[in-house]
Amino acid sequence: MKLNQILVVVFCVVMQQGHAAMPERYLNAVDKISKQYSEQMKTFLRSLNPKQTGFNDAQKAQYCGMIDQYIDHMYAVTEKYRGDLPLSYARLTKQDLIQQVLASKEMQLVKAYNIECTFN
Repeated sequence: MKLNQILVVVFCVVMQQGHAAMPERYLNAVDKISKQYSEQMKTFLRSLNPKQTGFNDAQKAQYCGMIDQYIDHMYAVTEKYRGDLPLSYARLTKQDLIQQVLASKEMQLVKAYNIECTFN
């Protein structure tokens, strides 16, 4: 299976956790961020040569930049609604979000292709 085929499968599943008792505005914002991220990632993946087995430097920068933007947006919406969120979400730090992304299946899969991103 080629790299972009693997990534398409993995990125179709957007990182989200359970939504019990979440404020609707927060859920709507998270949904919007997730949809934007999915569209960006699909566009990026379609731009790849189906036969390539890794990313060049520009592709890696674009890929990592999209994920970094996703983290920033998710953290911003968490900050905005922190007072309305259940305690488990209200306690989330940006580093917690980064760790969730780094531990995700998608990041584990791209590690096999020596693609590692650094997030702040």
